[in-house]
Amino acid sequence: MAFKKKSIDPGVQVRLREMAAEMRGLLYGEAACPEWGTKFKEIESDGMSVGLELARLLMEQSVDEQSHRTPKTAMAVDGDEVIAIPAKAHELQTEAGQVGWDQPCGYQKKGRKVFFPSGQGVGTGD
Repeated sequence: MAFKKKSIDPGVQVRLREMAAEMRGLLYGEAACPEWGTKFKEIESDGMSVGLELARLLMEQSVDEQSHRTPKTAMAVDGDEVIAIPAKAHELQTEAGQVGWDQPCGYQKKGRKVFFPSGQGVGTGD
């Protein structure tokens, strides 16, 4: 699935510029730029690698934090009681790499089956 880039808030854009300057220093040392003669393809590879890892970490931290804030209504099933059980590790392959988090889940008492919250929350749909 090809990713469609969306616009970024100007405040976030300012912080990304600051982070890019800091990353150049970490990647290229004191000069904060690649050695003269470095091919653009190499610079592009460095930039994309850093960007994809940032994207992967942002996604992973976001779904992990979201999973810790599961509302009680997400664990509700009409006509049945849902008992919370230990979260299960969940992984998803993204364009930026593997993302993992602990998926909250429960057990339906009457239905006698494992239950994963549905509706708004951690998901892969649009």
